[in-house]
Amino acid sequence: MFEKKKKIEEISSSMVSNNASIKRHKHMISDLPDNVLVHILSFLSTKDAIKTSILSTKWRYLWTYLSVFDFRFFYYQKNRNPSHSLLDVVATLLEKSKDHLIEIKRITVRIPQVTLNADKVTFLVTSLLSLKVQDLEFSIEDLRYLNARRELPLGFSGSYLLSKLTLNLTGYTLNISNAIQFPSLKTLNLKYATFPNEESVEEFFSGCPRLEELTLINCYWLHIQKLTIAISTLRKLTIHFNHYCLQHCDDFDKFSVKIDAVNLLSLTCTSDPTIQFVIVNPPTSMLDAYIAFSLHFPWDDRTHALYEEYLSRCAVVLLSGLASVKYLTLSNDTFQESPYVNDRFHLLPKFHNLTHLCLDSDICSFSRTSFTKFLLKCPKLEVLVFPLGSGILRQDDNHGWKSIPVPRCIKSSLKKLHITDFCGYSWDIQFVEFFLENATVLEKFQISLSCSPLSKYNWKNLADLKNQFVGMGSCDIKFRLAKSVSKMQNFCKKCYGF
Repeated sequence: MFEKKKKIEEISSSMVSNNASIKRHKHMISDLPDNVLVHILSFLSTKDAIKTSILSTKWRYLWTYLSVFDFRFFYYQKNRNPSHSLLDVVATLLEKSKDHLIEIKRITVRIPQVTLNADKVTFLVTSLLSLKVQDLEFSIEDLRYLNARRELPLGFSGSYLLSKLTLNLTGYTLNISNAIQFPSLKTLNLKYATFPNEESVEEFFSGCPRLEELTLINCYWLHIQKLTIAISTLRKLTIHFNHYCLQHCDDFDKFSVKIDAVNLLSLTCTSDPTIQFVIVNPPTSMLDAYIAFSLHFPWDDRTHALYEEYLSRCAVVLLSGLASVKYLTLSNDTFQESPYVNDRFHLLPKFHNLTHLCLDSDICSFSRTSFTKFLLKCPKLEVLVFPLGSGILRQDDNHGWKSIPVPRCIKSSLKKLHITDFCGYSWDIQFVEFFLENATVLEKFQISLSCSPLSKYNWKNLADLKNQFVGMGSCDIKFRLAKSVSKMQNFCKKCYGF
C-alpha cells in the first residue's frame, strides 16, 4: 500500500514537472527575437500564420511582417462571403505596412465562385496594389455574372514597385484610365479579363514602359475589331484565344491582332484560325515560336472552301512575320490541307535562321509534295521532329518519294531526325528510307514506335524492322517505344534535340 502511494506521488510530481516544462518552453518561444519568430511563421501557410495572432499581444500583428502571403478560399460557409474576412486582412496589412516599411515579395489572392460588386473588387485590387508588393496575383471567378459583365470603375490604380501582375477577372470588365502607371512592371498575365474598347487596352499597355513578358489567356474583346500590342521592350508573348473570346464582337472573322514588338524573342500562340495575327516590324533575332491553330467550323452559311481559304491566309500572314525564328513548333490545324485549298507553302518566306523544326503529333496531314515544299523554306535546318501516325502523309502520287526533288537542307545541314508515332506501314518505311538515302550529314536518327494497337511493330518484332534499315546511311539509329501520346507531344513541343 505504501509503495502504491509513493508511486502515485512520483507520477503526480512528474506531471507537474512536465507542465512546468511545457510552460517554460512556451515562454521560451515567445521570448525569441521578432525576426526569428517571423522566420518561423514563414514556414506556415498564411492561414495558420494569421491564427497565431490569438496567442498573445506580442503575436497579434507578427504575421504582418511576412513577405509572402497566400490567400486561397476554396470552402466557405453558405451565409458568409470569404471576401469579408479578406477585406479585414487587407485593411490590417494596409495599416501595419505603413509602420513596418516592409516590401512584400508576393501576394496571392484567389476567390472562386463568389459574387462581389465592382466597387468592392476595385477596392480590393487597388488596396493590394497600394501595398509595397513586388508580385501580385488576384483571381476572382464571378460565374454568376459571367454573361452580364460588371464594369470596374476608373479608380483602378497602378503601382510603382510592382514587377509582376497576374489578374484573373472572370465576369468583370476593365475600364482603364490614362492615368494608370506600372513603371516597374516586367511581367503581366491577364486571364479571362474583358476590355470594353481598344482605348482601354492601349492605355493599359502604354502604362507599362518596361514590360518584357505578356500573357493573354482567353480574354474577352467587346466591340473590338483590332487588338494592338505595341511594346518595344517585349521579349516573350503568350496568347491563347478560343472562339468564345469573340462572342460579343460584331463580326468575329474581322478581328485582328497587330503585334509590334521589334525585340520579341519568344512567341506562343494557340488560337482559333479565324483570328488574323499580323506582325509588323518583324523581329530580326527571334529565338522560338510555338503556333497552334484549332479549327472550328464557321457559324454561318459560308462554304468550306471560302472558310479554309481564309484561315490559310491567316496562317501564312502570321508565319511570314516569324522568318527570323530559330526554333519553330507547329501543331493542330496550323497547316491543314484540304481538297478546297491549294497548298500555300510557296507563299511563305524562307526561314534562314531556322535550325529546329518540330511538327506536333496533332498536326494534320501533309502531302509528300507539300512537305518537301515546306522544307525548301528551311535551308539551314539541323533538327527535325516529325510525327507519322496513321496516314499523316497523304499518298498523292504513284511514284513515291523518288519523284520529289530533295530539299537542300536534307543533304547539307540535317543532323538529327526524330520520327514519332511510327506504325510500320509501307509509307512509313518509305519515309525512313527516303531520309536514310538522302540525309548525307545525318548523325542521329531516332524512331519512336506508335503506342496504337494498329501499329505493325512492337518490341517483339523490332529486330525485323531494324534489319530493313541495315546498311542504309551511316547515322546512329535508335528505337524507342512511346509510353503515351501526351508525353510525346510534350517532347515534340520542346524541339531542342533528343
